[in-house]
Amino acid sequence: MLTDAKIDSALKKLADSFLNEQRAVEGGSDFKGWGQFIGQKNRNQVGLYGTCAGVICISLAYGYPRIPAPVIDYLVSLWNDRNVPGTRGGRDFALTARRAFFLMAVRQSKHPKLQAIAPEADRELRERILSDGLLVGWQIDKSTRAATGNETATCVAILAYVLTGKKSDIPPEMLRAATALQERLEGAPSSNSGLRKFSLCALCLALDQGNLRPRIKQWIVRSKITQETRGQDTLDFWDYDYRVGEGLISRRDYLHVPADSVDILLASGLTGDKGQHLEAVKLADEAADSFIDSGVYFGGRERATSLSQAWVALALEHSKNLLAARSDRKRWYSYFWLGS
Repeated sequence: MLTDAKIDSALKKLADSFLNEQRAVEGGSDFKGWGQFIGQKNRNQVGLYGTCAGVICISLAYGYPRIPAPVIDYLVSLWNDRNVPGTRGGRDFALTARRAFFLMAVRQSKHPKLQAIAPEADRELRERILSDGLLVGWQIDKSTRAATGNETATCVAILAYVLTGKKSDIPPEMLRAATALQERLEGAPSSNSGLRKFSLCALCLALDQGNLRPRIKQWIVRSKITQETRGQDTLDFWDYDYRVGEGLISRRDYLHVPADSVDILLASGLTGDKGQHLEAVKLADEAADSFIDSGVYFGGRERATSLSQAWVALALEHSKNLLAARSDRKRWYSYFWLGS
């Protein structure tokens, strides 16, 4: 049975998996981090996504004091290189989704060294909001960037604030971005069920119920958790440019978010849907069991990606809200119907 204590234990098991698998960054530095996959010994890949995922998982379990100093130094180094052509930081931070996930790690960790750069990371992310309200998918500078806003990048940016703080603290610009996302979704809903649910998740968590449009509310309510929807992961791709010397190089990036984490987070933003809450608690319980038994979450796949661990860990932490809502309902029933 899922309890707050079980969630805390599961998150610690996951954090231990990251702590036991720190990888040195190639190049002779003292930096450390994590790569695309976790739970694989003798691997040396290290990158922004994997390292941010490790920071999120460790801070959820233990708080910032347990995050290794070489990991923090690596992230600070990447950030300091964000405007330097030809560097890994310059390439990574050209992408808005990666910037947003970095800010999510910064906000979640509350580490003093990362807090020092948080205002700048926050400001620069919000500067990527276009006139149509959405965030641009990639940008080198204001003259070299994608021509249109990107819905998936906007969702990650919104969730960077929603999942790491109070709804009342979301910047006004991000609330306007959520409103623009809602208008875009209502007018042209994605045919990809995973992407559509990811957008609904961001909207449900960011906007008050009274600010959700009737059609959006209807889609949210209809987003039931069933065996058929377990495989509806969020998966999106986009092309981008980054600067090397005086020229530009084009690449393709992608984002994957497990359906289980989206379903749990979406349910945690719903009010009054006891059936959806119950199914989400079951998913969270399965995820907790996976962390406790294996140290990682596989989600039916052969390998465990670092990014998926962070999304599921955040969902598991927010499933405590579902447990609290269920406890409140039980107390209400006991008081009014059993006279106790």
